[in-house]
Amino acid sequence: MKKIALATLLAVAAATAGAVEIGVVGLSDIPTGSKHTTDGGGITVGEHFGAFSLTAEADRQTKTNLDRYSLIGGYDVTKLGSATLTAKAGVSYLDAKSINEGNRYVGTAGVGLSIPVTSKVSATVDYRYQEGGSTVKAYNGNIVSVGAKYAF
Repeated sequence: MKKIALATLLAVAAATAGAVEIGVVGLSDIPTGSKHTTDGGGITVGEHFGAFSLTAEADRQTKTNLDRYSLIGGYDVTKLGSATLTAKAGVSYLDAKSINEGNRYVGTAGVGLSIPVTSKVSATVDYRYQEGGSTVKAYNGNIVSVGAKYAF
């Protein structure tokens, strides 16, 4: 049911948007207190509304059997040359067999950099910190992602 709610929000954002951005990302999770990273990949769909943005993301980590569904809001803070620095915050739903019960939601906050390659293609780099309650404590920590997006 929660996945359906996130998908509905994504569909509403896409339907009301003027120029949808679709992207692919590769990412590394670095859990708090761990020296090991967990790599994965995912897709993003987002839209800008002036300086504000809304992005829905779905990513997968095969090593930990984790699916993460996120809704992230952003605000374009400044331009660095042609690149845009964006402050980001949101919520993610974690779906993993290792989470047996309880709350599967985590909060995320961080920054992203979008670097235009062409008028429609941009390279992206994001850093976020993710934290949730005791049932998802093993997934708390840093997330670094690198990707590309295409604006329609």
